[in-house]
Amino acid sequence: MKKVFAAVTQRWFLGLLGIILLSVLIWLFGPYLALGPMVPFESVVSRAITIALLVLVWGGLTFLRWRRSRRAGEQLGAAIVASASPGDGQNDELRQRFEEAIGFLKQSGQGKNLYQLPWYVIVGPPGSGKTTALIHSGLNFPLDQKYGRDALRGVGGTRNCDWWFTDEAVLLDTAGRYFTQDSDAASDAAEWNSFLDLICKYRKRRPINGVLVTLSAADLLTTSDEGRRHHAATVRKRIDELQRQLQVQVPVYFLVTKCDLIAGFIEFFDDLGHEGRAQVWGMTRPEPIAGGSPAHWLAEQYDALLTRLDARLLERMDQEREPQRRARLFGFPRQMAGLKDNLISFVRDTFEGSGYDRPVMLRGLYFTSGTQEGTPIDRMMDSISRAYGMRVSADVGGTAAAGQGRSYFIHRLLKNVVFPESGLAGVNWRLEVGRAVAQNVAYLALLGVLGVLVAAWFTSYQYNRGYLADVGESLNVHADMATRPVPGDAGLGDVLPRLDALSEVAAEADRYRGNVPFLMGLGLYRGDAVGDAARQAYLQGVRELLVPRVVLLLEQRVGSANTPATEVYAYLKGYLMLADTSRLEREELDAIVRAALLNEFADQRAIAQSLAAHFSAYSDSARSFPAVEVDETLVARARSSLQQASLPALMLRRLEVVYDQRHRDALRLDLQAGLGGDMVFRRRSGVPLSEPVPALYTSAGFQRITGDVGGALVEQFMEDRWVFGEDTLPSGRTARLNLAAAFVEHYELAYIRYWQELLADLELSPLLGVDQAIDLLAAITGPTSPLRRLMSTVDAQTHFPEPEDDEAQPGGRIGALLGLVDQVRSDDGGPRPGARINDHFQQFHQYVASDNGAAPLDGLIALLDQLYDELSAFGSGFGDQDAMTLLGRDGGDTLRRLRTEAARTPAPFDGWLEALAGSGQEVALRNLRNQINQRYRSAVLPVCEELTSGRYPFDAGSSRDIAPSDFARLFGPGGVIEEFFNENLASLVDTSGGRWQWRSGQASALGIPRSVLDQFQRARLIQELFFGGANGPATSFELTPRYLDARARQFQLSMGEQSLVYRHGPPLAERFAWAGQGASTTVAFEDRGGQRPNVGYSGGWSWLRAIEAAEPAAESDTAYLANFNVGGYSARVSVEFDSSRNPLRNAEWRRFRCVGSL
Repeated sequence: MKKVFAAVTQRWFLGLLGIILLSVLIWLFGPYLALGPMVPFESVVSRAITIALLVLVWGGLTFLRWRRSRRAGEQLGAAIVASASPGDGQNDELRQRFEEAIGFLKQSGQGKNLYQLPWYVIVGPPGSGKTTALIHSGLNFPLDQKYGRDALRGVGGTRNCDWWFTDEAVLLDTAGRYFTQDSDAASDAAEWNSFLDLICKYRKRRPINGVLVTLSAADLLTTSDEGRRHHAATVRKRIDELQRQLQVQVPVYFLVTKCDLIAGFIEFFDDLGHEGRAQVWGMTRPEPIAGGSPAHWLAEQYDALLTRLDARLLERMDQEREPQRRARLFGFPRQMAGLKDNLISFVRDTFEGSGYDRPVMLRGLYFTSGTQEGTPIDRMMDSISRAYGMRVSADVGGTAAAGQGRSYFIHRLLKNVVFPESGLAGVNWRLEVGRAVAQNVAYLALLGVLGVLVAAWFTSYQYNRGYLADVGESLNVHADMATRPVPGDAGLGDVLPRLDALSEVAAEADRYRGNVPFLMGLGLYRGDAVGDAARQAYLQGVRELLVPRVVLLLEQRVGSANTPATEVYAYLKGYLMLADTSRLEREELDAIVRAALLNEFADQRAIAQSLAAHFSAYSDSARSFPAVEVDETLVARARSSLQQASLPALMLRRLEVVYDQRHRDALRLDLQAGLGGDMVFRRRSGVPLSEPVPALYTSAGFQRITGDVGGALVEQFMEDRWVFGEDTLPSGRTARLNLAAAFVEHYELAYIRYWQELLADLELSPLLGVDQAIDLLAAITGPTSPLRRLMSTVDAQTHFPEPEDDEAQPGGRIGALLGLVDQVRSDDGGPRPGARINDHFQQFHQYVASDNGAAPLDGLIALLDQLYDELSAFGSGFGDQDAMTLLGRDGGDTLRRLRTEAARTPAPFDGWLEALAGSGQEVALRNLRNQINQRYRSAVLPVCEELTSGRYPFDAGSSRDIAPSDFARLFGPGGVIEEFFNENLASLVDTSGGRWQWRSGQASALGIPRSVLDQFQRARLIQELFFGGANGPATSFELTPRYLDARARQFQLSMGEQSLVYRHGPPLAERFAWAGQGASTTVAFEDRGGQRPNVGYSGGWSWLRAIEAAEPAAESDTAYLANFNVGGYSARVSVEFDSSRNPLRNAEWRRFRCVGSL
């Protein structure tokens, strides 16, 4: 049972079980493991290969481990052999014998190699019975057959060691002098240390598994106390050297040998048979490691041993009949008891060192006897003889057992106690720390890898869970629409919401197909299966909802009398493809259905595009669905109509379906124009510039179609008999040649028409503002001018140079169709393919490209560059130029030259230049107004608002006056307003009439409101009223009293030092002059009691406040009657100005307000 347990716990067996378990898991569950889209263990072959690789890897690692262990044993043996010194004959003989023995042991196949077997060192003083104990141990020695039972003496560094090779361990019986080191201490110590170094070098982890310390009973009985202490110290020293140099702690087994020399031993145990003698006699410490006091433990255990001896004594006494033997037998327990103190003292001295010593692991103490030779020692008789002076005969000690040669208590000691505890020895802690660190790092790495895998799988799980949740959410969102019944009479537009819902779900489920995120894979991704199911449901929905309605649409197009024959052919072909999927050509069918849908939803292109996309998804898998049924009557009528149609037109329509905007030869104008193309050009129709020119109308497409494609097209039309009906197309060589020529002519005319319409649809982006105009013109006139690039592209697409002679031949580069056409036109000298296109766009080619120097287009771009310079000059501020330069005020004629150039250029340049000149003038005018407005807002408005806002006389209710000096600064000659007007607006205004007017033309185009001009006219009126030749504001008037209240004695009006006094006498006129002084004005009455009621006005405009308070009434253009009332008294005074242009008559000036912007 032990052997079975030992076998199943071997590393190789556990590894084999793991490989078997892993192989079963791979075989059974491998098909369910996926890494993204891959299922690596799906096939039987892949699983078998994986399992085979696992077995090979495990087998290889196991073999390497075994080989490494075997090599370590070989290296150890080789090192021992190699340590012999050459040249010594005896040493060479020993080395040869030792090498042969190791080789024999290795080849015998018995046991383990030197490295794997446990090693034990036996130390003890000379004559302690080490060798005898081993010889009679009962162990199995594999080398008995070749070298007998004697030990194998070592070589070199182990020359004085006897090697005992058993099938369970290697025992090293060290020379006694190694123990004592008393003959040649230096040499013995060197050999001892060399021996330890050799073991440590090749058995690094656990150099030895234990130490057997032997001490004969004779030494214990006869050696003096000092001698025993010396022996104890020597044993301790050797053990310390072992542990220190080998860096391990080893169990020590203390063997008291030659116990047969204790008197009575033979007689006491003479009754034991072989099994009895093989048992262990001694005591083993229960602690697996050293702990407690060994001497204390020994004392307790030794008493128990003596008790056992006493218990057995009566039985042995009863069995023994001979008196002398009974006497020795009776004294044996006493002999053992007498040994106790010496033994405990020896154990204490040997195994209980100080606290500074390395601890020694005393595993147990055992009594053995190898052979019974020599005279037993009777300490009792010795004591009696010494006490009484008696001489004891040798026979009293007992010699009866001499020469028996039986061993006692050895065999099971080694087999059952020492060898099973081979793993109890410590290990080299430095090596173990290194190994532990390496193992821990490996474990941490494995744990890290496991953690990463767990985290990755958890992340994958979360991603897939989120993905399925998104799909579920999409299903929930679209469930109602996706499952809503659709009436049978529902139109194409009515089924679109449901198809969109199904498509959304399918797209959500299929969003990771072919691009699965790494962390989403890792064996958990099932998106492809979910996507396949969702897509199948979507395609089934398209088949049930859209396809029948598309078929109905095609039937309507085919059967409609308004459908051109060219379209009837295409629709009929698509219709028949759906009925016979073996003839289905997916791209052509998609193009036909798309054209039908765009025709059906002409004003709803988005709906048409969406329906076409759904149908395209279906057509890719149409062959997996049943074919549709067709109306045979409708097909027959359509074929009849097609027989009367123009075959060239049908052929061209066929090419339009294939060579459309998605063909690789399609041309994107925005890419050809380069950077800035979208900014420079736009299309009047609203079609984006990025919409490609169909490949049919590109130079590459023309070359392709007039080459091999055209020739193949003629043949293909012959093959399309199933569309026209069998035997309906003309046949024969002549018919084919005529069809080719007619097709080329029809194609050229269509080509010319397309590019003519395209050029008419292109226009330059209008100039909307200075900054935008500058950017636009910078792009047009720059090194990568989109205008030059795009026009060069148009030139290349509409110009077909005459090919070389060899290329024009049939089968040359131009190809099959030209060959057919040339055969038709060889006799009449008709134009070659492309010549009509060249002729039609000849003027365009001459304007864009020239073989003799610069092209006219370069001159146009230079003119636009001049316009760019002029716009840039005033685009960012008030430089030396402004918009008036561009408008012609300073002689600039750029815009006029643009209009002149437009009259000389071919289409489409003429319209572009005319529009550019018009928008350029608008920009200039708009910029002129902005410049004037900016100047006004910066130079006039802040000053105007500061001086007039909330001030009298412009605000009649204000108590604050405008200072006369500020009044002059704003309105006087050369003032702020007049200076601005003269510099910016005077040339644009007609001031000859009663109300100023904007001059016709550019001035009116500025768009400045009329109300703004009225304010400038009011400012001019203020100047005329108050600044009649004076530097500051001034006016004068004459006051004449006309009436005084009879109750009043006197009326007085004072303005500064000027005064009018009236006392009911003759009225005398007084002249008042105001020149901007700030004197106050007072109106006062004096009654007959001497009271003087009065009212005063202060400020520069006090005179006007006083007159306005009297509410003057006009008597003429120059005279006014003012009625002054103060304190209940009244007086009337005539106010007369020198001119009709006076402040009271022309009240319009009081309505002046600062304009916020022009």
